[in-house]
Amino acid sequence: MDSEIVTKARRFAKVCHSKEVDDAGKSYFAAHIVPLVEILKQVTKDADIISAAYLHDTIESYCGVTYDTLVQEFGPRIADLVNEVTKESNNCFPRLKTRDAIMIKFADRLSNISRMETWPKERREQYLNSSKFWK
Repeated sequence: MDSEIVTKARRFAKVCHSKEVDDAGKSYFAAHIVPLVEILKQVTKDADIISAAYLHDTIESYCGVTYDTLVQEFGPRIADLVNEVTKESNNCFPRLKTRDAIMIKFADRLSNISRMETWPKERREQYLNSSKFWK
């Protein structure tokens, strides 16, 4: 399933997140990004969606990636998907408009929830409360 664009996105994200670790001290890329992509591969073969999944946290990370960088490197569709799932202030579901971005965000949430056992209780509660998109 790996196309050229997916391979490029995987490499780009791996470099971007290379210094990040999760709460358990594991590589953030291996602990969160890869499992998220594996979840999505179960429901889609769309290379742009898979690429955006690899890149979904790059704008929020500390590696200096911007929306414009993603447009230049990966094109507008992938950049738009990443932008849709990128948090804006305290709102966890700020820009979700398309079915494809919603799939990425749900896979992101599922990956995060699967790692919650390493989080302090207060953080787990805050995350679950802030993840509500229903009333």
